[in-house]
Amino acid sequence: MDPVKQDLHRSEATMKKTAGELAEIVGGVLHGDPSLVIDDVCSAESAGPSHITFARGIYAEHIEEMHAGVILVDELPEHFTKNLIVVPDCRRSFGQLIDLFHPESHFEPGIHATAIVSPKAQIGSNVCIMAYCIIEDGAVIGDNTVIYPYTYIGKNAVIGNGCELNPGSVVHENSILGNNVVLRAHAVVGGQGFGFSTDEQGHHTHIRQLGRAVIGDNCEIGAGSAVDNGAMNDTVVGSGTKIDNLVHVGHNVQIGNDCFIIAQTGIAGSTTIGNHCILAGQTGINGHVKITDNVVLGGKTGVIGNITEPGVYMGYPARTHAQWGRVEVMVSHLPELMKKVKKLEKQLEAQKDKK
Repeated sequence: MDPVKQDLHRSEATMKKTAGELAEIVGGVLHGDPSLVIDDVCSAESAGPSHITFARGIYAEHIEEMHAGVILVDELPEHFTKNLIVVPDCRRSFGQLIDLFHPESHFEPGIHATAIVSPKAQIGSNVCIMAYCIIEDGAVIGDNTVIYPYTYIGKNAVIGNGCELNPGSVVHENSILGNNVVLRAHAVVGGQGFGFSTDEQGHHTHIRQLGRAVIGDNCEIGAGSAVDNGAMNDTVVGSGTKIDNLVHVGHNVQIGNDCFIIAQTGIAGSTTIGNHCILAGQTGINGHVKITDNVVLGGKTGVIGNITEPGVYMGYPARTHAQWGRVEVMVSHLPELMKKVKKLEKQLEAQKDKK
């Protein structure tokens, strides 16, 4: 049976809820008119009288300038005239309402006629396998998983329950995905790690990597990102970690739980990263480095040695934020300092000439 899409994505929401109903749904406290009808979610800049939005940080300072019918906030401001719903986390509550007004598409389970699925593969219940997918011998697909067109799943790969593999994604042989894992388009898990032997003439010979790539539960791997398999041991991405687009994770890397790894970050082989770390865009990490828990690396940070203390680090080589700030201030004064040095040099030369 070919999979058939049940609910098409709607560019415009058709559901309507009162402000009072929305407050109850998100578990918040409404300050304003409970009978006001809301028909969609919207950004703070674009929201109109029939929309709900959220405001935190700098946006919370401009609540009175917004035109939204209802605004989700983390804290009640001292003075306000708008309809506000106070919740512990307004962004998360806004996410709930996105799902309410624009529910995700659902697909009928089944295997498309053009998909190639090995009879030796194990397919769970309520699985949707779309056009031109290839699933090799010994692969295991968990219940309620959706596999989009042109996806490849290699021999003995294991895909957990409730996963979403988007078009063109690849899960190589022996790789393991936990439950509720999302692979965005063209993400690659378990490709051969970058291991070579170089002879005396400078020629490179690839050394086969035999380890696996293991992705924990509730992870997301962004579009065009790659997680290589291990050389002998496994490459591991811990549960809850979210990897952005165009990220490279080298062989034997160990990433902890609930990390954020942002676009264009590169992590060289055999590096260990702790739990709850954030690697901002274009961060580069040398091989065989250890980074402890709760570390934040600013954009373009280069890590060439171990980081043993939690905190925020910046620059190349990576320094604590305070150290980096002091260095940047000093660098900004270099032109002025050079002028002073040249002036002193001239004064010294003049004194030598007098002698």
